[in-house]
Amino acid sequence: MYCAVARESFACFVRQGGDRLTPSNGAKLRHRLIWLYLERETDLFTRPQRMLHVAPEVCLMPRLREVPTLDYVPGDKFVAGYGEQAEVTYLDLLDIDHPDGHFDFVLCNHVLEHIPDDRRAMAEIFRVLAPGGRALITVPIDENLPRTYEDPTITTPQQRELHFGQWDHVRYYGLDIAKRLRGVGFDVEMNRYAESVTEEEYRHFGLCRNILVIAHKPGAPAEG
Repeated sequence: MYCAVARESFACFVRQGGDRLTPSNGAKLRHRLIWLYLERETDLFTRPQRMLHVAPEVCLMPRLREVPTLDYVPGDKFVAGYGEQAEVTYLDLLDIDHPDGHFDFVLCNHVLEHIPDDRRAMAEIFRVLAPGGRALITVPIDENLPRTYEDPTITTPQQRELHFGQWDHVRYYGLDIAKRLRGVGFDVEMNRYAESVTEEEYRHFGLCRNILVIAHKPGAPAEG
């Protein structure tokens, strides 16, 4: 087994519920999938650009910090119930303190399901992306839902755990997340990246079949 995030081989990943963690850094199945996509399908590691990382994962942030081509900005709102990390700036996804078109790439994993006004957060991501920029967004998606399931009257941690799968989630997304993102201006690709690798690679890299939502801001990237 090999974790591309840790750049290490292991006899096995550590079972935790339905997940498999990298022993050295705690990377989950979805983190390893995201990293493989970033390495193989983007130019983040070869072309200078600005990147915003929302609520940065402990396993991913150190690796992204060391990429010489990135002007890397990790940001978090530091809400109760989650730990704080050093050298992470305060970030409110409903009011991002950066100018229009500032970033070339936004990474936002498992955040939008926590935010009641997710469309405003999507619009802010769109605003701070440069033309031609893109965001990689992941959320829990139930593909059996004809539309996203949410109910603002469900407010207690116990109710949210029962209905949305976690004490502080406010919805379970369906595939119509693409429609929500298109509504703020994005072109959207629902990328099933695990289907592009062989079964041998799937097992070797310890991946999952989660959908990567790739949101493109229309326009041509600035030259230089």
